[in-house]
Amino acid sequence: MIQTHLYDAWCSPAAKHTPLYAWSRYLGGIPSRLFLLLAGVSMAIRYESQIARAVPRATMVRGAARRGLEIVVLAYLFRLQEYFLGGMGGHWADLFRVDILNCIGACMVVASVIAAPRDGKPQIWACLAAAAVAIALGPLLGPHHFPSYLPRPITSYLGGERPMSWFPLFPWVAWVLIGVVLGHFWVRHSATPRRQAVAFVVTGVVGYAIVQAVALVRHIDPYIIRYPSEMVQQMGPGTFFHRLGWMGPMALAAYLATRYLRWGFSPMRQLGQTSLLVYWVHVDLCYGLWFRRYHGKLSMSQATVGLALMTAAMVGVSVLRTRYWRGWPWQRARRPVVVAAPPVV
Repeated sequence: MIQTHLYDAWCSPAAKHTPLYAWSRYLGGIPSRLFLLLAGVSMAIRYESQIARAVPRATMVRGAARRGLEIVVLAYLFRLQEYFLGGMGGHWADLFRVDILNCIGACMVVASVIAAPRDGKPQIWACLAAAAVAIALGPLLGPHHFPSYLPRPITSYLGGERPMSWFPLFPWVAWVLIGVVLGHFWVRHSATPRRQAVAFVVTGVVGYAIVQAVALVRHIDPYIIRYPSEMVQQMGPGTFFHRLGWMGPMALAAYLATRYLRWGFSPMRQLGQTSLLVYWVHVDLCYGLWFRRYHGKLSMSQATVGLALMTAAMVGVSVLRTRYWRGWPWQRARRPVVVAAPPVV
């Protein structure tokens, strides 16, 4: 995430034509999808805890929807802050741009209605069916031009062209819904260390099989679905399943690293504990006025040095947050979510 924004903001036009920059853009497609997937996983973990406590479904829906709305509000506050820190030089319409934070919040609101358990049972099939619809409609609604009489700040949540609509619900909500399914699967197969290990091995193997299946289809007919542009292709099912497939081996690698590698301090885990804060701060540092002298001026090697320094700075910000700041009073008052022992299935 940090390298994607820093390279985009600081690399010179010549640097952006190098193979290394091209690879950085490909890797840059992972964080947004991973954030949405993990948002769904976190929803499932909370649902499992609420199932164990016999929480009513309406309460589950309200809780997840409220958290989603909070993120949407934060997204607009973040955009407002960017506008003022940027000297109010941008177009005012950018305040209503649907970016990744807007998408995460809106997807959580939508997913809360679909994914909240009924009668103590996870809504696996409902999530999969809704995800399939979102994936199928992605290349149709994602870039769709809505009538001009409809408010664009609203329709941009469903689809539209950039710069207003970067992450529309179609197909991005599918990542949250698949994350809910994965979250239930992982929690319910973690009753013992052995079952948990099997669950993550299955995740890795199935994910890699999906990647190979997409590669086979593309080898047989690379134009089995013809898209009008590369942007529309990125919203299509081929790209979705290819990216989703690689999440499987990544999940397995993360499981193995946390299970068998004993680190005293993990920068990755530390950054993950304060991901919203790190996103908020580093985007302003990359694109804001603080380092505008570097905007579009650095070579890849110079930008890579800047990336190392920026990452170290964000780890420092994260450590300060977790050690010396425990949140606002109303956040501290909330009861922590305790995940009960998963049921045996």
